[in-house]
Amino acid sequence: MGRPLKIQKLNAGVQTDAGYPQFANLDPGTQVIPVGMTSSEFLGVVGGANALNGSSIASSTFPVVQITANVNGQQGSAYIITQKGTYKYLVAGEDSVYANNLTQGFSYQITNVGTGTDWTALGAGVNPQAGQVFTCALPLGSGSGTGQASDAGQCQLVANATLNAGQMNMVFSTNGGQTYATRLTNKYIFDNATPPNRYAVNFFLSGESTAVVLSNVAVANTTGWFTSDASNFTVGQIITAAGTFTGNATITGYTDPTTYFVINTNGTTAFQLSATEAGPNIATAAGNTQGLTFSEAVSTTAKSGADGVTFANGTGNLTLAQVQNYTS
Repeated sequence: MGRPLKIQKLNAGVQTDAGYPQFANLDPGTQVIPVGMTSSEFLGVVGGANALNGSSIASSTFPVVQITANVNGQQGSAYIITQKGTYKYLVAGEDSVYANNLTQGFSYQITNVGTGTDWTALGAGVNPQAGQVFTCALPLGSGSGTGQASDAGQCQLVANATLNAGQMNMVFSTNGGQTYATRLTNKYIFDNATPPNRYAVNFFLSGESTAVVLSNVAVANTTGWFTSDASNFTVGQIITAAGTFTGNATITGYTDPTTYFVINTNGTTAFQLSATEAGPNIATAAGNTQGLTFSEAVSTTAKSGADGVTFANGTGNLTLAQVQNYTS
């Protein structure tokens, strides 16, 4: 089923669950290259985004998984450092604060050792270094100098958009849609179905995004369905509407501009919108959308990972999933 994220623990001098290496980098005696893949490719890659004096350890060869987490009461983009259990991870936020803004009793990860900062007094031990996780031992305002750290802590993986303190979520794309993960190993990711479906993890590097304007958009009915000239719609896609609405259709809640999410589509000429990702449909009434411009965000991507092939296993087909990620 895939081991937990315990591969290549030491990266750039920092203890972390780093990326799963290419097949060519595995022990020659244990290499098992799946049919349809080459030795230069790899399955799931995850790792801590430990910042080393302001530079991430992530690379296009070993990208890391980006998550959303609520750490120290701060919710935002974060990254896995190590796995603590099946559903528990030590994570670090994308934020970075100066040493004099650290709160006593909270955990942090050093992002920049800086100058003039007594990390040992703050609780980081006798040999502080970027990427190290520690608990602040002094009251707020005790730190000094140019040293910086990010919020860090243990979080539980949940399949929800709303996060409580100490929780995190992870989104991945599969079968043209997006869903929340309930488990991640060094090779596989599991969705929130009952029972969960298992996918081989495939990573992509996001490229430039461009806005493509949709033409002849009309409201089709009362449940948020629209029609337009042929395009390439997918569930989870972002559609932006902008302009002063003068048409005879009704789009409840529209303001200039508004971002919507595709929750259903025939793939070409029809799509259903929600105000939130994977949320309920918006309320509409049929008619034209004169005055509005609808545009879809289209990203070019460069692949860094396994080929888009389907693997067979004892329980059926194992498909590849695309996980949100970032690189340095």
